Amino acid sequence: MRRKVYLNSVDLKEIPGIIDKLISESKYNNSPEVLKTTKLLNRITFEAIYAKVSSPFYNAAAMDGITLKASLTYGASETNPVTISKQDYIPVNTGNVIPLKYDAVVMIEDVIENSDGSINLIKSVRPFQDIRPIGEDIVQGDMVLPKNHKIRPVDISALLSAGIKEVKVIKKPLIAIIPTGDEIINDIEELKAGKIIDSNSYYIFNELELLGGKAKILSIQEDVFDTLEKVIVEATNTCDLVIIGAGSSAGTKDFAKSIVEKNGTVYVHGIGIKPGKPTIIGEINNTPIVGLPGYPVSTFIAFDIVVKPIILSYLNQEFNSQRIVKATLTKKVYSSLKNHEFIRVKLGVIDNRIIATPLDRGAGVTMSLVKADGIMVIDKNSEGYIEMSEVEVHLFRNIKEIEKSLIVIGSHDILLDKVDDLMSNEKFHLSSSHIGSFGGIMAIKNRGCHIAPVHILGENGIYNDFIIEKYLDDTYSLVRGVTRIQGLYVKTGNPKNIKSLKDLERDDVTFVNRQRGSGTRILLDYLLEKENIKKENIIGYDLELGTHMLVASSVLDPRYDTGMGVASVSNLANLDIVEIGEEHYDFIVLNEIIDTPLYNNFIKVLQSEEFINELNKMGGYKIDNIGQIIRKKR
Repeated sequence: MRRKVYLNSVDLKEIPGIIDKLISESKYNNSPEVLKTTKLLNRITFEAIYAKVSSPFYNAAAMDGITLKASLTYGASETNPVTISKQDYIPVNTGNVIPLKYDAVVMIEDVIENSDGSINLIKSVRPFQDIRPIGEDIVQGDMVLPKNHKIRPVDISALLSAGIKEVKVIKKPLIAIIPTGDEIINDIEELKAGKIIDSNSYYIFNELELLGGKAKILSIQEDVFDTLEKVIVEATNTCDLVIIGAGSSAGTKDFAKSIVEKNGTVYVHGIGIKPGKPTIIGEINNTPIVGLPGYPVSTFIAFDIVVKPIILSYLNQEFNSQRIVKATLTKKVYSSLKNHEFIRVKLGVIDNRIIATPLDRGAGVTMSLVKADGIMVIDKNSEGYIEMSEVEVHLFRNIKEIEKSLIVIGSHDILLDKVDDLMSNEKFHLSSSHIGSFGGIMAIKNRGCHIAPVHILGENGIYNDFIIEKYLDDTYSLVRGVTRIQGLYVKTGNPKNIKSLKDLERDDVTFVNRQRGSGTRILLDYLLEKENIKKENIIGYDLELGTHMLVASSVLDPRYDTGMGVASVSNLANLDIVEIGEEHYDFIVLNEIIDTPLYNNFIKVLQSEEFINELNKMGGYKIDNIGQIIRKKR
């Protein structure tokens, strides 16, 4: 089949105007529906709501004490107490009705009781003192909530107090989500090579629910033009918005654009953004249609730019972007000059500055969104940013959470996930990025992180002890981590009978490598040179992966036979390991954070029985003096 081509990509700045036009011509009518007050959370008021009763609707005691006529207390003082007979007052508790003949409350602390039931007062009170007047909170006829207001828990309390039993709210727009693709499945039991679990539809569904829409996910549609066309057109007859999942690109089976074009109008096929470029905006039967790209991160970006404004406009709500903060970038970020680029970042605070570390930019990397604290936007025609540039970041998380994040950049180990999990018990968080040992050294040298995990073999055959003297200064310390077993991952049973690094030169052995600058890569290259093994003879030497987990998952693939990594990961991945040696995995630390609550919690976790038990379960570690400072610059 002939491949489709994009229309000219529309600049991001033009999208709001296109959305406005789409909505103005839409058949959607934000008519009201009536709901019980107790069921109103997050709904939007259709009209202003006015109180039916006052609150309180009677004169009420504002505190515990007695009620009486204020005039009886005039002139009372410590030197001239006033005695009130028991016939001239009654006890009251907070909220009690004040009888008409009384006009003041004396709090119980100021009442001196006598044996005959009378009381003495040493302070006078004024009329209506400590009495809640009728309508002190809400007066009958007052407006309780305005039109187009999103109802919060406190609003529901106010409405109930105002005697409101039912409220007109804007009816939720109905949105159809149509997942497409021969490769898409719902049941994990059907997962096999070439099939993909439909996660995007549930992301879209839940985002729509949070925004106030009513979403429904239709059955997965195979890539057949006629049947997909029928489902899309039928959905436009009954729904207020139709979202097509995938099928918006330029593949031979991407039919979404052609179907919209045949039955309605395509306004946009391609937005000048990255990720998210292959987005469709159009209409059929005066119903807006949005075709979202298939990659999860592309879906996220395009949803935020196109779908969210449509839903909020339907509900008469303003589109407010996330809070924006200034942050310092820890490493260079390049851009293509063609599109607005959205870069996911991790954030933390060092020297009272917010630090931003870019995450994986791949459009299919869902976890980059899960881990991200915010998004940095690189404008079209910009080449990107150099290291230590000040950038703007749109926050996903509360800034208070970010202030309690320990930024860890450097070598990867799965124990960092365990540390993060245990630190969260004290409301702290470990924010890690895996760029290799030397990447970590440069990051901490540029004050881009609090801690850099490292495992670099020195010329003296000792790990890490030379780093501070050679690359840093006396504002850093080296803290003991763990001893790890390094080796070659092989499939269970070692079917290729790989026994040593010499086997990497065999023609029937394929290898996956770690990235340059990682401690594992440095160790490998050292051992290859020591044993006179030529790199060019190793099939797969140039295939670089960023973590031990990625290496292990590749070795599970039939195409790859082995890769180098730590024993704990081989245990986790159910692989065997051909042990090569031991290494120290330690932490370079900024001295200024030592003795702070953030760092103390980190050390507390490292030395905890629970953490050490977790390491023992994973296997492949030895523990000695963990958390101790072992080296400062001399």
